[in-house]
Amino acid sequence: MNYKTHIATSLALGASVCTVAPISFTVTYAAGILLGSVLPDIDEPSSVIGKRTFGLSRLIKRYMGHRGFTHSLLAWLLLTFFCYSNPTSFLVGLSLGYLFHIIGDFFSVASVPLFLPFTKWRLRNMPFAYRTDSKVEKWIMTSSMVAFIYFFVTDKLYITLTYSILDILLFSSMLPLYK
Repeated sequence: MNYKTHIATSLALGASVCTVAPISFTVTYAAGILLGSVLPDIDEPSSVIGKRTFGLSRLIKRYMGHRGFTHSLLAWLLLTFFCYSNPTSFLVGLSLGYLFHIIGDFFSVASVPLFLPFTKWRLRNMPFAYRTDSKVEKWIMTSSMVAFIYFFVTDKLYITLTYSILDILLFSSMLPLYK
């Protein structure tokens, strides 16, 4: 899955989480989702995030390979443990975006090793698997964008997002407007 699709699917799923969980769709939550949705690809130097790591990405790829440990449930659990030790809306979004990325790549033709380092097993050749940059991936991205807009409008997520932006602009972090 390319980074644009990861971002679209993660935002759509992140918005849907806000409709069923006590999480506000704030600018910090959305920023966490955005970063989390591309972070597992830190193991690929040519990825959007890999190009911005000053060589760290090359080291990670050399020792772990692409779609290796950073695409495992253990990596997500470690990140989530860190995020929930001091939970903020940004860190909740980061954890969720990371998980949504792994799920997205799991359903690709190449899949991911969910249980690394315990096993390198990947579920492959699923009848509904997609290829990166295929028509199916473009459909996934388009339908994710439609779903995001649907949640954004029908569940009025734009209100909490707007208030959180105003809160940041007005420096009123002591009295958040979006609660």
